[in-house]
Amino acid sequence: MKVLLSKFIHIIIMPCNQVPMRIEQQKAGKLSFVGRIRLHAHLAMCKWCAAYAKKVEQIDRLLTKKILEDKKKIHFEDIEIQQFKDKIRKKILS
Repeated sequence: MKVLLSKFIHIIIMPCNQVPMRIEQQKAGKLSFVGRIRLHAHLAMCKWCAAYAKKVEQIDRLLTKKILEDKKKIHFEDIEIQQFKDKIRKKILS
């Protein structure tokens, strides 16, 4: 029964080759309600795609953490900002 259900999921609900794009659309908030249901139904039955989705989630979480850490490290002093503005003004006026 599980094999038949698995084939149904892959053929009717969503084939494996569509899963990566659907995961990316879901991450971007651009996957419809029906698309989300189809994706979750597929991931519930397909261990390979579920493993892929888990890896994507881990990579996304690590990259988000890294970006947030890097943003905290970036800080410009007022004098640096003023020097940058002066250089831009000089280039515009010349």
